[in-house]
Parts: sequence; structure tokens; C-alpha cells
Amino acid sequence: MIKILWLAPNFNHYKARFLNHLANDEEIKLHILAGSGRNKMGDQEINEDWLFNYDRLDVPKSKFGQSKKVRSFLKTNAHKFDWIMIPAEKKNLVLFMFLVRHCKSLSNTKLFSYNHPVLKTKNKNLKIIDTWLTKLFFEKLDRVVFYTKESMKLALNENLIAYKKSFWVNNTIDTIEVESFYEYIEPPKEAKRILFIGRLIASKQIPELFRYYREIKKDITDLKLEIIGDGPMSEIVEKAVEKDKDIIWHKSLVDEEKIAPIMSRSCLVFVPGHSGLSINHAFVYGRPYVTLEADKHGPEINYLIDNENGYVLVGDFDKNVQKLSELLLDRDLLNSFCKNANAKGKELSVEKWVTQMKNNLLDE
Repeated sequence: MIKILWLAPNFNHYKARFLNHLANDEEIKLHILAGSGRNKMGDQEINEDWLFNYDRLDVPKSKFGQSKKVRSFLKTNAHKFDWIMIPAEKKNLVLFMFLVRHCKSLSNTKLFSYNHPVLKTKNKNLKIIDTWLTKLFFEKLDRVVFYTKESMKLALNENLIAYKKSFWVNNTIDTIEVESFYEYIEPPKEAKRILFIGRLIASKQIPELFRYYREIKKDITDLKLEIIGDGPMSEIVEKAVEKDKDIIWHKSLVDEEKIAPIMSRSCLVFVPGHSGLSINHAFVYGRPYVTLEADKHGPEINYLIDNENGYVLVGDFDKNVQKLSELLLDRDLLNSFCKNANAKGKELSVEKWVTQMKNNLLDE
């Protein structure tokens, strides 16, 4: 039996559901220590009868790494676990160093992270510091599990981590939950629909979403845009809905039973800005994913194969609009993209995630 403590400063619905499957494995005993997340940033938590043990501290994500409450919990409980998962992020550096020192006095407790290949920053001038901090985290951790195989390869190629410490597992969502409400179908032939799913935050480029929609609609007059999500940019969406009856806003939805019919009637998922698990979400439903080229996409962008199961649009706005319009109007092309997306979605199952994550921690 592997006893795992998973630190989750932000415990959203995606995380809760796939960790519940990990807890369902008979060889895993999982305990979650959660913070209060990100206030008014469009995250949504769900309450269910989880299979893992769960403690929630009233500490926001931004302060989780400096919190005395968190350190107090760890002083009392760290020795009960074989593994402690701590996100390798700069905001967690104080907590990380505390855990490194504390675990030295414990005979059986080791540290691992599940994360990106390098620490992120908004300031490009701090890249050297970010690289140094990344190496520090990876040197002190007993094991690092990367979100994708490509992320692990990048870290190894950049000499950020020792080979013996590096592992990977494809990040995912609760594919079993999706499959309980959905069986793959091709997009309907009638109305053309674009779907946006994600938090309504600046990095998602919501204004650009509307810019593309309005331009495509000039050629495809029956085009509709559906939006799932909430957040600080909700006012922009509200105003757009008031002006255009073909924009449908569902606000935040986390139940796949409600998401499934919306995905079913959509032709593709389009998130112009930074993209992560929404890529998985689209592919599990067999829908192509479209985004714009950017430096800070999540590692899940590796699942998107340009011109096969979606597009990473580069450069000229008018050419991008034409490309999207052609995909929406060319039935054979759209169905081909959907089938490829569906195949990739099957590769990213939560069952595979559980098996590989467990093996990563068992590996000696």
C-alpha cells in the first residue's frame, strides 16, 4: 500500500475527479491537503463522496506556500506518508525547503512533484533565475513526474534533472465520467457551432474569440458560439450575449451530464489563448481543438497535432479565418479531424493515467 499526501493549493474539479480514480486503486491510500484556491478566477470546486481523505485549509493558493497552517499540518502528519506531492512552483519555495529539511528527519517519507519541465515566469528577464530554481527543485526532490513525455525529454535535454529521477504520465481529465454520458458522434449537419470552454481570464484571449467569431459569421451566417466558463472577464461575455442571440453562455459547468449535449452539437473547440486540459476535454469528446500560437501553452499542447486533430494558428488573421471557415464547411475534413481527435482522446484515458502514476511511484 502506497500512502500519498497530495498538496493542492487549488483543488478544482478536474483535479478532484482524476485523483479520485487514483484513490480507487487498491494499492493506493490517498490524502489531499487543499487550499482555498484562486478567488474569483473562474475555478469551480465540487463536493462529492470522495474515495480519498480530504483536509481543506482556508488558505488561498497565493499564500499556501508561506502558510503556517500548512506547515503545522505537515509537522504533525508528514511521517504518516510514503510520498508527499508538492507542486514545483516559485510561490511554494518556502514550503518546499521546509519539507526538504523536515523529511530528512523521517525515514520513509519522500517528495515528488507533478509539473511542467521548467518554472514559469511573466518576466523574460528572469529566465536565468527560473532555470536555477527549476534545477534546485529537481535536485532536492526524490522524483519528478512530468505532464507529458515531451516535457520530460525537454527537461533531460536541458540538463535540468537527473535521468533516474525523471518520470512522466499524460495529464488527463476524468474520461470515465465523460464516457458515462457520451458516446462519440459526428457533429450535426445543420447549424455550425464553435465552443469555448475554460476560465474567462485575460490569458484566454476572450476578445480575440469574439473577433474570430464575428469574421467567420460573415461567411457562415448560421454560425453559433457557445461558451462554458466564468471568471473576471465575464462582463465582456455578458455584453456580447446582449448584442448577438447566436452567442450562448452557459457560465461555469463541471457536470459532464450537462457538458455532453453542448459538446455533441459543437463542430470544434476554439480557445485563442493559453490552453491546457481543455485540449483533453475536446479530444475525449472527439472534437478538434483550435488555438493561436503562444509561448505559454500548457504541456497538453503536445497532444494537438496541427492539421490532424486541430490547428495551432499562426500569423495572418484573414488566413486563419479562412482556415477555420473551411474546416467548418468541409464535412469530410471536419469528420476526419473529429475521428483523429477521438483517437487521441482514447490514448489519454484516466485508467492509463492511474496505472502509470502508480508505477512511477513504485519504480525502484
